[in-house]
Amino acid sequence: MKLIGKLIRYTLFLMIALSLFLSWKLWTNSGSKIEEQPVNKSEQIANMKQPKDVFLPVKLVYHDSKGDHYYSSKESLIQSMSKELFERMGDELPVEKSRKKIDPHLIKGSFDLSMSSSLSLAYYLKINEKEVPSHIKKDVTFRRILVSFSDNHIHFIDNENNQIYQTELLGDPSEVKDILRKEGNRFLPVDNPKMDLPVYYEFKNDITLKKYSYIVATQSYTMFSKAFFDDTQEVFSNDDHKASKNVSLMNAEGGTLDIMYDTGEVRFNSRFDSEKARDLGTDTIYEDTFFYLKNTGNALGTIRYFEGTPNRVTYRNYVEGYPIFSDNGKGRMDISRENKNIRISTNQETIQVPIPSEEEVVLESTDKIIEKLQLKGIDVKDIQGLQIGYTWEANQETKQVVDLVPEWYIKLKDKWESLSDVSKMLEKGVGE
Repeated sequence: MKLIGKLIRYTLFLMIALSLFLSWKLWTNSGSKIEEQPVNKSEQIANMKQPKDVFLPVKLVYHDSKGDHYYSSKESLIQSMSKELFERMGDELPVEKSRKKIDPHLIKGSFDLSMSSSLSLAYYLKINEKEVPSHIKKDVTFRRILVSFSDNHIHFIDNENNQIYQTELLGDPSEVKDILRKEGNRFLPVDNPKMDLPVYYEFKNDITLKKYSYIVATQSYTMFSKAFFDDTQEVFSNDDHKASKNVSLMNAEGGTLDIMYDTGEVRFNSRFDSEKARDLGTDTIYEDTFFYLKNTGNALGTIRYFEGTPNRVTYRNYVEGYPIFSDNGKGRMDISRENKNIRISTNQETIQVPIPSEEEVVLESTDKIIEKLQLKGIDVKDIQGLQIGYTWEANQETKQVVDLVPEWYIKLKDKWESLSDVSKMLEKGVGE
């Protein structure tokens, strides 16, 4: 064990040294010294992301034959179940005639997969290489997929309009059940919400989760330039920012890319109208925004669709099935399309290599969190979202390592805040 520990420390030292060297090389070429290397967009960026690896469910709940419910956010399990569903999905996908509401927790012998936010059903079928029926328009959304073993059907649930689109689950369902029961799958007991909460299930007990540490990498400005600009041969340094250490690039069309030296924040602005969308072959906000994300390849790590509106999509890094929250856009990419413009904000710093850690954090159950919020004066009706996430924290020993700490997050007034930050704001009388 001592030898293993020494090897880990030695490897960590080498990786930190390499990261420091690369960061020094990057920033010695910043500001007025920038000369964008000519790279044609036709030279495809290696390992482009695939949409079906980003627009994935992030939660799974299994409903056993006794009526008990078990939650998992294990990424490999969710990916396996998603793959099985599309391989076994029937060709026809009619809308159910009755506009009834399905309560998955009442259907024994089933499981449901949940997206982080509502998503276009047509787009989801398209990226998973399934034919899109003509009656499913691009504005039809869903958030949950219910699979019932009692009638062998797959249900795509549109909660907003109480519509359900269903198709057959083909083949032997026992093979799907075997994946659920596979040894090593960790499930947490959950229950149906006792009150009107923006969550599908409550954690019945306190939850123990690991803390994580990751070596971080600073992505070069050229990576973002190649990913965001149409043609990097037409990109040049912005002379108005010669004296600054910040990276500032632009093109003749007025597109700009700015990278902040102190924080690593990345901001991109460019024209994006109907003509541009036709050129790219995109048709929805999901396709428009994913066009820019896919070009970053694997540089941003494991990233998932987190939230979407008609004009904006947020993507976040996920660790062990939980989203990362941070300051200055770290672990996140926000892309908005408005007034014939596309705006992107993200960060140069990305998590890369996990460092072994045995530290754990105990988080209180859902009902205890709700009780705390109510005692602080928050009305349950004002809570727009409630979930566990990992907070990006600076490591106290080195800037080349980041700590990820699990805690509860609450969405109030369209903004996600940690429970600790909400408590501090309420104590100071902010946001009342």
